[in-house]
Amino acid sequence: MLPLVLLVMWIFILPKTEIGNTENAFPLFLYALHGLREQRWLQIALSLLIVVVQAFYLTTVINRQSVLRDSSNLPALMYVVLMSCFPEQLSFNPLLFANFFIIIFLDRLFDMYHSETAVFQTFDAGLFIGIASLFYWPCLFLFPLIWASLVLIRPFNLKEWITSLLGVGFPFLVFALFLFWFDLFTPDSIRAVFEPLYRVQFTAVFNETYVILFAILLFIILASVYTFFKEFRTFAKIKTRKFLFLLVAFFLFAALSYMVSVKTTMVSLSFLAVPLSVLFSNYFVSIKRQIFAEILFILLLAAVVYNQVLFFLQFNSI
Repeated sequence: MLPLVLLVMWIFILPKTEIGNTENAFPLFLYALHGLREQRWLQIALSLLIVVVQAFYLTTVINRQSVLRDSSNLPALMYVVLMSCFPEQLSFNPLLFANFFIIIFLDRLFDMYHSETAVFQTFDAGLFIGIASLFYWPCLFLFPLIWASLVLIRPFNLKEWITSLLGVGFPFLVFALFLFWFDLFTPDSIRAVFEPLYRVQFTAVFNETYVILFAILLFIILASVYTFFKEFRTFAKIKTRKFLFLLVAFFLFAALSYMVSVKTTMVSLSFLAVPLSVLFSNYFVSIKRQIFAEILFILLLAAVVYNQVLFFLQFNSI
Protein backbone atom coordinates (compact mmCIF):
# COMPACT_ATOMS: atom_id res chain seq x y z
CA MET A 1 0.00 0.00 0.00
CA LEU A 2 2.85 2.38 0.85
CA PRO A 3 4.33 2.45 -2.70
CA LEU A 4 0.81 3.03 -4.06
CA VAL A 5 0.24 6.06 -1.79
CA LEU A 6 3.61 7.44 -2.88
CA LEU A 7 2.88 6.86 -6.55
CA VAL A 8 -0.47 8.67 -6.29
CA MET A 9 1.27 11.76 -4.95
CA TRP A 10 4.35 11.61 -7.16
CA ILE A 11 2.46 11.04 -10.42
CA PHE A 12 2.23 14.83 -10.66
CA ILE A 13 5.97 15.00 -11.25
CA LEU A 14 5.47 13.66 -14.79
CA PRO A 15 4.80 17.01 -16.55
CA LYS A 16 8.08 18.44 -15.26
CA THR A 17 10.75 18.54 -17.92
CA GLU A 18 13.52 19.14 -15.39
CA ILE A 19 13.19 17.50 -11.98
CA GLY A 20 16.68 18.05 -10.57
CA ASN A 21 16.82 20.53 -7.68
CA THR A 22 20.10 21.83 -6.26
CA GLU A 23 18.73 23.86 -3.36
CA ASN A 24 21.41 24.03 -0.63
CA ALA A 25 23.26 21.21 -2.38
CA PHE A 26 26.88 20.40 -1.66
CA PRO A 27 29.34 18.61 -3.98
CA LEU A 28 28.34 14.96 -3.52
CA PHE A 29 24.81 15.62 -4.74
CA LEU A 30 26.02 17.83 -7.58
CA TYR A 31 28.21 14.98 -8.79
CA ALA A 32 25.27 12.54 -8.59
CA LEU A 33 23.01 14.96 -10.46
CA HIS A 34 25.65 15.51 -13.14
CA GLY A 35 25.85 11.76 -13.73
CA LEU A 36 22.07 11.48 -14.11
CA ARG A 37 21.31 14.82 -15.76
CA GLU A 38 20.09 13.30 -19.02
CA GLN A 39 18.34 10.36 -17.32
CA ARG A 40 15.02 11.96 -16.34
CA TRP A 41 13.07 8.74 -15.87
CA LEU A 42 15.92 7.22 -13.89
CA GLN A 43 15.86 10.25 -11.60
CA ILE A 44 12.13 9.77 -11.02
CA ALA A 45 12.43 6.01 -10.41
CA LEU A 46 15.41 6.50 -8.09
CA SER A 47 13.58 9.22 -6.15
CA LEU A 48 10.55 6.97 -5.60
CA LEU A 49 12.70 4.01 -4.58
CA ILE A 50 14.75 6.08 -2.15
CA VAL A 51 11.67 7.48 -0.37
CA VAL A 52 10.11 4.01 0.01
CA VAL A 53 13.32 2.43 1.29
CA GLN A 54 13.89 5.28 3.74
CA ALA A 55 10.31 4.99 5.01
CA PHE A 56 10.72 1.30 5.81
CA TYR A 57 14.21 1.81 7.23
CA LEU A 58 13.03 4.60 9.53
CA THR A 59 10.18 2.41 10.77
CA THR A 60 12.61 -0.44 11.43
CA VAL A 61 14.84 1.86 13.50
CA ILE A 62 11.92 3.31 15.47
CA ASN A 63 10.44 -0.12 16.26
CA ARG A 64 13.81 -1.72 17.09
CA GLN A 65 14.71 1.11 19.44
CA SER A 66 11.22 1.11 21.02
CA VAL A 67 10.78 4.84 20.45
CA LEU A 68 6.98 4.56 20.41
CA ARG A 69 4.80 2.86 22.98
CA ASP A 70 4.14 -0.02 20.61
CA SER A 71 5.58 -1.16 17.31
CA SER A 72 3.81 0.50 14.40
CA ASN A 73 4.10 1.02 10.65
CA LEU A 74 2.75 4.57 10.97
CA PRO A 75 6.21 6.24 10.75
CA ALA A 76 6.64 4.83 7.23
CA LEU A 77 3.27 6.17 6.09
CA MET A 78 3.86 9.56 7.69
CA TYR A 79 7.33 9.80 6.18
CA VAL A 80 6.03 9.15 2.66
CA VAL A 81 3.34 11.83 3.05
CA LEU A 82 5.72 14.40 4.55
CA MET A 83 8.26 13.82 1.76
CA SER A 84 5.53 14.56 -0.79
CA CYS A 85 3.54 17.42 0.73
CA PHE A 86 4.47 20.19 -1.68
CA PRO A 87 5.06 20.18 -5.45
CA GLU A 88 8.65 21.40 -4.99
CA GLN A 89 9.44 18.25 -3.03
CA LEU A 90 8.60 16.13 -6.06
CA SER A 91 12.13 16.46 -7.37
CA PHE A 92 15.50 14.77 -7.47
CA ASN A 93 17.02 16.76 -4.60
CA PRO A 94 19.92 16.47 -2.12
CA LEU A 95 17.67 15.60 0.82
CA LEU A 96 16.79 12.30 -0.82
CA PHE A 97 20.37 11.26 -0.16
CA ALA A 98 21.02 13.21 3.03
CA ASN A 99 18.02 11.73 4.85
CA PHE A 100 19.54 8.23 4.51
CA PHE A 101 22.50 9.30 6.62
CA ILE A 102 20.26 11.30 8.96
CA ILE A 103 18.27 8.15 9.79
CA ILE A 104 21.51 6.21 10.41
CA PHE A 105 22.70 9.16 12.53
CA LEU A 106 19.50 8.95 14.58
CA ASP A 107 19.96 5.21 15.04
CA ARG A 108 23.49 5.74 16.37
CA LEU A 109 22.21 8.36 18.82
CA PHE A 110 19.69 5.87 20.15
CA ASP A 111 22.42 3.21 20.44
CA MET A 112 24.29 5.42 22.91
CA TYR A 113 21.62 4.65 25.50
CA HIS A 114 22.55 0.96 25.57
CA SER A 115 26.35 1.28 25.63
CA GLU A 116 28.79 1.48 28.54
CA THR A 117 30.94 3.76 26.43
CA ALA A 118 29.66 5.73 23.45
CA VAL A 119 32.96 6.71 21.83
CA PHE A 120 32.24 4.76 18.65
CA GLN A 121 28.60 5.85 18.53
CA THR A 122 29.47 9.55 18.82
CA PHE A 123 32.16 9.23 16.16
CA ASP A 124 29.69 7.47 13.86
CA ALA A 125 26.98 10.06 14.56
CA GLY A 126 29.37 12.87 13.67
CA LEU A 127 30.59 10.94 10.62
CA PHE A 128 27.09 10.49 9.21
CA ILE A 129 26.27 14.15 9.84
CA GLY A 130 29.42 15.05 7.93
CA ILE A 131 28.52 12.79 5.01
CA ALA A 132 24.94 14.08 4.93
CA SER A 133 26.29 17.65 4.92
CA LEU A 134 28.31 16.91 1.79
CA PHE A 135 24.95 16.30 0.09
CA TYR A 136 22.93 19.00 1.86
CA TRP A 137 24.93 21.50 3.91
CA PRO A 138 22.22 22.52 6.48
CA CYS A 139 22.61 19.02 7.97
CA LEU A 140 25.47 20.61 9.95
CA PHE A 141 22.77 22.21 12.10
CA LEU A 142 22.07 18.77 13.55
CA PHE A 143 25.55 18.41 15.03
CA PRO A 144 24.57 20.05 18.38
CA LEU A 145 21.99 17.27 18.71
CA ILE A 146 24.87 14.88 19.42
CA TRP A 147 25.96 16.94 22.41
CA ALA A 148 22.34 17.35 23.52
CA SER A 149 22.07 13.55 23.45
CA LEU A 150 25.23 13.20 25.53
CA VAL A 151 23.81 15.58 28.14
CA LEU A 152 20.43 13.82 28.18
CA ILE A 153 21.34 10.13 28.17
CA ARG A 154 25.05 9.85 29.05
CA PRO A 155 27.28 10.66 32.04
CA PHE A 156 29.96 13.17 31.09
CA ASN A 157 32.88 11.70 29.15
CA LEU A 158 35.22 14.11 27.39
CA LYS A 159 36.31 11.46 24.86
CA GLU A 160 32.74 11.13 23.57
CA TRP A 161 32.48 14.87 23.00
CA ILE A 162 35.83 15.01 21.18
CA THR A 163 35.14 11.98 18.96
CA SER A 164 31.93 13.60 17.73
CA LEU A 165 34.03 16.52 16.43
CA LEU A 166 36.49 14.13 14.81
CA GLY A 167 33.62 12.26 13.17
CA VAL A 168 31.96 15.30 11.61
CA GLY A 169 35.29 16.62 10.33
CA PHE A 170 36.49 13.34 8.81
CA PRO A 171 34.30 13.40 5.63
CA PHE A 172 35.39 16.97 4.88
CA LEU A 173 39.03 15.96 5.32
CA VAL A 174 38.59 13.04 2.91
CA PHE A 175 36.84 15.31 0.42
CA ALA A 176 39.64 17.90 0.67
CA LEU A 177 42.24 15.15 0.08
CA PHE A 178 40.24 14.02 -2.96
CA LEU A 179 40.33 17.52 -4.41
CA PHE A 180 44.06 17.81 -3.68
CA TRP A 181 44.88 14.40 -5.20
CA PHE A 182 43.15 15.24 -8.47
CA ASP A 183 44.56 18.79 -8.60
CA LEU A 184 41.15 20.33 -7.94
CA PHE A 185 42.18 22.07 -4.73
CA THR A 186 42.16 25.59 -6.16
CA PRO A 187 40.72 28.87 -4.83
CA ASP A 188 37.97 28.74 -7.47
CA SER A 189 36.96 25.18 -6.58
CA ILE A 190 36.93 25.93 -2.85
CA ARG A 191 34.87 29.07 -3.47
CA ALA A 192 32.40 27.05 -5.56
CA VAL A 193 32.07 24.37 -2.87
CA PHE A 194 31.38 26.79 -0.03
CA GLU A 195 29.33 29.30 -2.02
CA PRO A 196 26.02 28.19 -0.44
CA LEU A 197 27.43 29.01 3.00
CA TYR A 198 28.30 32.63 2.33
CA ARG A 199 25.25 33.20 0.16
CA VAL A 200 22.91 32.36 3.02
CA GLN A 201 20.00 34.73 3.45
CA PHE A 202 16.86 34.65 5.55
CA THR A 203 13.85 33.93 3.40
CA ALA A 204 10.14 33.34 3.76
CA VAL A 205 7.96 31.05 1.71
CA PHE A 206 4.30 31.72 1.10
CA ASN A 207 1.92 30.50 -1.52
CA GLU A 208 -1.79 31.10 -1.09
CA THR A 209 -2.58 27.61 -2.39
CA TYR A 210 -0.66 26.17 0.58
CA VAL A 211 -2.79 27.80 3.27
CA ILE A 212 -5.03 24.80 3.94
CA LEU A 213 -2.14 22.34 4.01
CA PHE A 214 -0.09 24.62 6.24
CA ALA A 215 -3.04 24.93 8.63
CA ILE A 216 -3.49 21.15 8.86
CA LEU A 217 0.24 20.55 9.31
CA LEU A 218 0.49 23.26 11.96
CA PHE A 219 -2.46 21.77 13.85
CA ILE A 220 -0.91 18.29 13.82
CA ILE A 221 2.51 19.65 14.84
CA LEU A 222 1.07 21.58 17.79
CA ALA A 223 -1.16 18.66 18.78
CA SER A 224 1.80 16.26 18.54
CA VAL A 225 4.04 18.42 20.73
CA TYR A 226 1.20 19.06 23.22
CA THR A 227 0.39 15.34 23.40
CA PHE A 228 4.05 14.48 23.93
CA PHE A 229 4.48 16.84 26.90
CA LYS A 230 1.07 15.91 28.31
CA GLU A 231 1.84 12.19 28.27
CA PHE A 232 5.57 12.51 28.94
CA ARG A 233 5.43 11.02 32.44
CA THR A 234 3.04 8.25 31.44
CA PHE A 235 5.54 6.47 29.19
CA ALA A 236 6.47 3.23 30.89
CA LYS A 237 10.00 3.19 29.51
CA ILE A 238 12.38 5.96 30.49
CA LYS A 239 14.28 5.57 27.23
CA THR A 240 11.03 6.18 25.30
CA ARG A 241 10.70 9.54 27.05
CA LYS A 242 14.29 10.48 26.27
CA PHE A 243 14.14 9.32 22.65
CA LEU A 244 10.96 11.29 21.96
CA PHE A 245 12.47 14.31 23.68
CA LEU A 246 15.47 14.00 21.35
CA LEU A 247 13.10 13.97 18.38
CA VAL A 248 11.51 17.20 19.59
CA ALA A 249 15.02 18.70 19.78
CA PHE A 250 15.72 17.22 16.32
CA PHE A 251 12.66 19.04 14.97
CA LEU A 252 13.81 22.35 16.47
CA PHE A 253 17.34 22.07 15.03
CA ALA A 254 15.98 21.03 11.63
CA ALA A 255 13.49 23.92 11.67
CA LEU A 256 16.38 26.30 12.38
CA SER A 257 18.21 24.99 9.32
CA TYR A 258 15.13 25.68 7.20
CA MET A 259 15.32 29.35 8.11
CA VAL A 260 18.65 29.71 6.28
CA SER A 261 17.79 28.83 2.72
CA VAL A 262 19.28 30.27 -0.45
CA LYS A 263 16.11 29.60 -2.46
CA THR A 264 12.47 30.13 -1.56
CA THR A 265 11.13 26.64 -2.20
CA MET A 266 9.62 23.95 -0.02
CA VAL A 267 12.28 21.29 -0.68
CA SER A 268 13.99 22.09 2.62
CA LEU A 269 10.87 20.95 4.50
CA SER A 270 11.88 17.39 3.63
CA PHE A 271 14.54 17.84 6.31
CA LEU A 272 11.72 17.84 8.88
CA ALA A 273 10.22 14.59 7.60
CA VAL A 274 12.29 12.32 9.85
CA PRO A 275 11.41 13.81 13.27
CA LEU A 276 7.87 14.82 12.32
CA SER A 277 6.95 11.37 10.99
CA VAL A 278 7.74 9.90 14.42
CA LEU A 279 6.07 12.69 16.41
CA PHE A 280 2.99 12.50 14.16
CA SER A 281 2.89 8.72 14.64
CA ASN A 282 3.03 9.12 18.41
CA TYR A 283 0.13 11.58 18.23
CA PHE A 284 -2.05 9.44 15.96
CA VAL A 285 -1.41 6.38 18.11
CA SER A 286 -2.49 8.32 21.21
CA ILE A 287 -5.80 9.51 19.69
CA LYS A 288 -8.54 7.56 21.46
CA ARG A 289 -11.22 8.17 18.84
CA GLN A 290 -10.10 6.29 15.77
CA ILE A 291 -12.66 8.02 13.56
CA PHE A 292 -11.08 11.41 14.39
CA ALA A 293 -7.60 10.10 13.53
CA GLU A 294 -8.85 8.74 10.21
CA ILE A 295 -10.66 11.97 9.29
CA LEU A 296 -7.60 14.07 10.18
CA PHE A 297 -5.31 11.89 8.08
CA ILE A 298 -7.75 11.94 5.14
CA LEU A 299 -7.86 15.75 5.36
CA LEU A 300 -4.06 15.84 5.28
CA LEU A 301 -3.93 13.59 2.22
CA ALA A 302 -6.68 15.56 0.49
CA ALA A 303 -4.81 18.85 1.06
CA VAL A 304 -1.60 17.33 -0.34
CA VAL A 305 -3.33 15.97 -3.45
CA TYR A 306 -5.17 19.28 -3.90
CA ASN A 307 -1.88 21.18 -4.07
CA GLN A 308 -0.36 18.62 -6.42
CA VAL A 309 -3.38 18.80 -8.76
CA LEU A 310 -3.23 22.60 -8.82
CA PHE A 311 0.46 22.43 -9.67
CA PHE A 312 -0.26 19.92 -12.42
CA LEU A 313 -2.98 22.11 -13.94
CA GLN A 314 -0.90 25.28 -13.69
CA PHE A 315 2.10 23.57 -15.24
CA ASN A 316 0.07 22.33 -18.20
CA SER A 317 -1.57 25.73 -18.74
CA ILE A 318 1.79 27.43 -19.32
